[in-house]
Amino acid sequence: MKVFLTGGTGTIGRAVLAGLVARGHRVTALARSPEAGARLRAAGAQAWSGDLRAPREWLDKALGSDCFVHLANSFDAEGRAAERRLVAALIAAPHGTTPFHFVYTGGIWLYPPTRGTPLREATAYSPLPAFAHVVHAIRSLAASRHLALSVIHPALVCARDGGPVADMRMAAEGGRPFVTRAERDTLWPLVDAEDLADLYVRAVEARSYRLTAIGCGVEAASVGNLMDLVSDGLGLRLDLAHDEAPPDLAADLDVAAGYARSQVASGDGARRLLGWSPEVTTPEALVGRLFPIGA
Repeated sequence: MKVFLTGGTGTIGRAVLAGLVARGHRVTALARSPEAGARLRAAGAQAWSGDLRAPREWLDKALGSDCFVHLANSFDAEGRAAERRLVAALIAAPHGTTPFHFVYTGGIWLYPPTRGTPLREATAYSPLPAFAHVVHAIRSLAASRHLALSVIHPALVCARDGGPVADMRMAAEGGRPFVTRAERDTLWPLVDAEDLADLYVRAVEARSYRLTAIGCGVEAASVGNLMDLVSDGLGLRLDLAHDEAPPDLAADLDVAAGYARSQVASGDGARRLLGWSPEVTTPEALVGRLFPIGA
């Protein structure tokens, strides 16, 4: 398949790009800079110059593919405006008789806090204020009969070079506390980046008309447990320091507030709908996979 990708140099995007290329798909990825283009080409994609803030300049290229996977989203005022323009352009674009397949990225912070029954795809949205525009985008896209919409809601994504576990390791190795809005007993649902990439590839290949899937491998891990696993694995002390929101930061721009949201989530829907089988399903396996002892 011909796949158009945004966010191909990010933590999720690099893994998804590698997964698509490994499956033999031809990937064209949006590149905002020559440096990004070089990284994308080295990963096996064709780089297409363009800016998320001006989607009409490159949207025809995306719509000429078999599937458009959107992984790039920022949460400042400029990023929200760019997302609105992209959604409006997608809905207004001329389409053929067959709905165009668009894979969109939501997030676990679109769902409410919970410490009991795991969040599932049918759980009503209750987004973090900084994510409210994403809910609006999903509803607008789903209302278009010209789009075959698949929505993936990643849990907190963990890779060797990005995500909360990597941040813990860097703090421990730097002799610094791990700074977060969370408490030690805050529960985080987690997913390994490579497992999540497999879910995206499955969504691309399924070409469903309407699909929603939560990408969660570890249903919940307490922040304290994760810190202890990282500390013990490295043989280094790791303390927690509580981060406070800047007093002048508006709630709809406060993305970091999500780390204080205690959640348990289930990946059973993704398993059932797409045959997804994440390899990493426990906090111990996650830390061990990302940071093998002695690595």
